[in-house]
Amino acid sequence: MKRLVPSIGGPVELVVAPTAIERALDVYEKLQPRDPSVVLQARKILTQHIFGMVDQGELDERRLTVAGLAHLKAIERDHAIKSARIEPIKPRSTKGSSRT
Repeated sequence: MKRLVPSIGGPVELVVAPTAIERALDVYEKLQPRDPSVVLQARKILTQHIFGMVDQGELDERRLTVAGLAHLKAIERDHAIKSARIEPIKPRSTKGSSRT
C-alpha cells in the first residue's frame, strides 16, 4: 500500500522522488558544465536510482538527493557518463615508441 501525502492527496513518491531528482541534477550541473546529453543520461540514472530507493522505503528527500549524487559520482568514477556528441579522436603520442 502506498503512503499518501495528506495535503496533496497523492502518492509520496510522486512528490518526493521528482523533487530529489531535480535537486540532484541542479547540483550536478552546477559542479561542472556538462553537455545536455550527459545531463539527460544523468537524469535517467538518477530517476532509476531514486525511485528504487523510494520502492525500498526511503522517503527523506535530502537522503534521496545525496544518495543520487553519490550514485552519479560512483558511476563517473567507474566509467564516465559520455556525451552523445562525437568527439574528434586524438592521435596517440608516438613518443618513446620502438616502432619505426
